[in-house]
Amino acid sequence: MVKEIWTIAMLLSGSVMDIRKKSVPVLFLAAAAAGSAVITIIFVTDRSEMLLGLIPGGAMLAVGKLSGCIGSADAVLLLLLGAMYGLRQGGELMMYALLLSAVVSIFLITTKRAGRKDTLPFIPFLLAGFMLFQLRVYLNGGG
Repeated sequence: MVKEIWTIAMLLSGSVMDIRKKSVPVLFLAAAAAGSAVITIIFVTDRSEMLLGLIPGGAMLAVGKLSGCIGSADAVLLLLLGAMYGLRQGGELMMYALLLSAVVSIFLITTKRAGRKDTLPFIPFLLAGFMLFQLRVYLNGGG
């Protein structure tokens, strides 16, 4: 429960900054990393799963650096989520966030409220993806 509360607080604060300023301060990312490290040390027992959980965020960071289309803060937060939740759950969370952002992007483009070159803050989609992930866990009886 502590891990989930931390995650919601981290993603909610990051979402507000991402929406308002379209950037996330390095100081926030450092604090998020420190808090996530403490949570990971306390609650994650399978270190190999923690390391594998870094794959989705690492992939997003690499794609972002190569394409310039993905913010580093988004990838860093996904790295932190992957470390806390592991490869399967972190990957599931990322897929929910990507799916939600794709649906919203398609809607905005088709309704002419945004163009192909416009950007969207991604951290709110990570938060929404986490909430969908938690809903799925709850509906499956905790597993």
